[in-house]
Amino acid sequence: MLHRLSRIRGFHVGATDGPLGHIDDFIVDAATWDIRYLVIDTSNWLGGKWVAVSPASVTGIEWATRSVTLGLTQDEIKNSPSLDEANVPSYELTPRFVIL
Repeated sequence: MLHRLSRIRGFHVGATDGPLGHIDDFIVDAATWDIRYLVIDTSNWLGGKWVAVSPASVTGIEWATRSVTLGLTQDEIKNSPSLDEANVPSYELTPRFVIL
């Protein structure tokens, strides 16, 4: 079954040892169109940030509860590379809107 990526944005993320944030975005390889990373927003944890996690770490998707389970611990997710460390171009990191 195929689904739009926008449908998964906002899904809660569960680690092997408990919940940790939600899916905020996706990083796609411009040459191959492969999904290279899931961008996980961990800001609901003190000192949280956006981290890049491989889609290969996904062990399950629950459509009814809008959640994604990763085969990683909370610490592994928190210590995943930031968007800067994942070599995302700076123009991709700027907001798409300006608040005046």
